Amino acid sequence: MLEQAAESRGRFVLLAVLIPVLVALLTPFWLVFSQLASDPAARAILAGRPLIGVQLLAGLALLIWIFGWPLAHLCRSLARRRVTIDGALVRSDAVGLFAASSWTEPLAHYAGLSHRVRTSLSGVRQELILVHPRGSRSVVLQSAPQISRDAVETAARLFALAEIPSREAASLMPVHGYSRLSEPQPAAAGL
Repeated sequence: MLEQAAESRGRFVLLAVLIPVLVALLTPFWLVFSQLASDPAARAILAGRPLIGVQLLAGLALLIWIFGWPLAHLCRSLARRRVTIDGALVRSDAVGLFAASSWTEPLAHYAGLSHRVRTSLSGVRQELILVHPRGSRSVVLQSAPQISRDAVETAARLFALAEIPSREAASLMPVHGYSRLSEPQPAAAGL
C-alpha cells in the first residue's frame, strides 16, 4: 500500500496567487451584472445594444477558461492518493479538494517497471515506476535520491514484470487511443 501526496509547496503558492487574481478580475463583471440586475436603465441600454451583452459573456467565459483550467489542474494535482497492489490488482483511490476518484486495473495490464532519473533545480531524484500504457494509470512505487539496481531487480521479480528502459517507457503515450512502443531511431550524423 502506497500513500502519495503532492510534494511541492510551489503548487500551494501558485494556488494562493491565482485565486485572488481571479477574484480581482471577476469583480468588474460582478459589478456590471449587479448593475444590470438592479437598474432598469442599464437593462434598456443592453436591450438596445445586444452586442455588448455578447461581448461581456464572451469576456467572462474567456476569463473563466484562462483561470479555470490551471486551477482545476492544480486542484487535481493536490489530491492525496492511496495505491494498493494485492497480487493481481492495482487499485487507486484519490481524494482531492472537490472530488474523489478510484480505479482498479489488473497487474497483467501493466507493461513493466521503469527506473527514471529526474532532474530539476532542486536536484536529482530517481523514481521506480509501474508503467501502464495509459499514463494516468502509471504508479510511482519509489522516489529517492538514489535507487539501487538491486531494488529495481527485486521489484521486477516481485511483480513478475520486465524492466522497461526509460526511453521506451516514456514513449508509452496513447496515440489516438492506441499504445505502442517507439521504434528505435538511427543516431543523427556526427553524434
